[in-house]
Amino acid sequence: MFYYTGLRDQELAHLQWSDLNLAKGFLRVGAKPEHGFVPKDWEEREIPLHADLVAILKELPRKHAKLVFPSFRGNPNGHLLRLLNTIVDRAKLPGRWYVHKFRKTFATRALEKGADIRTVQALLGHKNITTTARYLSTSTDKMREAVRKL
Repeated sequence: MFYYTGLRDQELAHLQWSDLNLAKGFLRVGAKPEHGFVPKDWEEREIPLHADLVAILKELPRKHAKLVFPSFRGNPNGHLLRLLNTIVDRAKLPGRWYVHKFRKTFATRALEKGADIRTVQALLGHKNITTTARYLSTSTDKMREAVRKL
């Protein structure tokens, strides 16, 4: 979900089924006053959903929960990093993993696949484009390709 949407961890923790429109393929990031959640900088936004993610979300059990990824008690899940580390340990993945890495990867991949920086800025909910620019990393292959095109 992080990889395909670029959501912040608290945006995902507070994501409700009512925020998803799977038929039209988008999600809405918005305030959840009942949980004391407000998107950073009050940036409410809609994010298109990748078709593969829509298919995965359609298969998730809802268990009459409001939240898409609730804690065991049905509250917003405040342990996403702990959950990620459990998955990384079980899969024996190398390196350091953190939730925000997926947000940065989302931004970089979107740009590599042809999105312009303003679109990436809107998807991430950044007010300032310089913040978006800090998220983007350039691979050696991309640099070589740029020089080759000169």
